[in-house]
Formats: sequence, C-alpha cells, structure tokens
Amino acid sequence: MAGWARTSEAMALLTVGSAVQRWVPIRHWASWLGESVPVPQPWRGTAVQRMVRTQPRPVDTQVKAAIESGSRHLPWTPSCLAQAIAAQAMLRRRHSAGVVVIGLRRPDTGGDWAAHAWLMVPSGVLTGGPAARGFTATGVFEVPGAVTGEQIAASGLVG
Repeated sequence: MAGWARTSEAMALLTVGSAVQRWVPIRHWASWLGESVPVPQPWRGTAVQRMVRTQPRPVDTQVKAAIESGSRHLPWTPSCLAQAIAAQAMLRRRHSAGVVVIGLRRPDTGGDWAAHAWLMVPSGVLTGGPAARGFTATGVFEVPGAVTGEQIAASGLVG
C-alpha cells in the first residue's frame, strides 16, 4: 500500500508541476526547485556524455519509482521539468533533497535550442538522466543544507 500512496503523491505533484510550468511565471515557483547557484566549474561549457549511478539510498529509490509510476498513470506525459519539480518536492517532504539542473543543447542544423531538466542525488541521476546526454548545464538549483552541485560534480557521477 505504501507504494500506491507514493505513486498517488507523485501523480498529484506531477500534475501541479505540469500546471505551474505551463501557466505560472517561473519567478513564482523557482524556489520549489531550491536556490539558484552558479553552475559547478567541472560542468561549465561541457555537454553531458554519461551519468553514472551508484548504490542509491532507499528514499531515492522510492521517489524514483513513484515518479516513474505516476508518470505512466497520467493521461499525458509530464515534462522533464515537471518530473524534477515533483521529485524534488517528494524528497524535501522526506527531509532530503537533490540538485536540479537545467541544460541547453544547440541544434545540429539550425532550428531552436532544446532545454532539459534533470535531478541529481548523491548516488546519481534521479529523473531526466538518459535524455540529458548532449545538454550543457546552464542553471543549477540546490536546497540549503543538502547535497550541492559541487559535491556531485566532484564525485564524477556526470561526465
């Protein structure tokens, strides 16, 4: 039953995250992600090529599973940013937090730039990981007193 409760929580937070992303200016909800901090030096100007995952904490495993399950049960596909918002909120409710990273990718042949968001925890990527390949971090959000982007960058989990 606890798994279904987490999935329901994730579905509600994914719905809220999707709605605010679409209809509310970011200045009103960016603090949900954490505080904006400079991009860690090792990530500056470097596109993500790989993300390593180590042994996750139980809370990370539970939140990741809930976000994945909740996303499958909704009648739309939540964006990467909605997933990062929801996962960060779930972690914070459990006295934990991750680092939300926003990245950009230049198109190969003209066209629009692409944006992507992913959530990192001490063991690696929690949401948005596989799709982050080729994106360069341009924005980082941390929760004070929790893991930092600098700590994750120093761990070598992203390269």
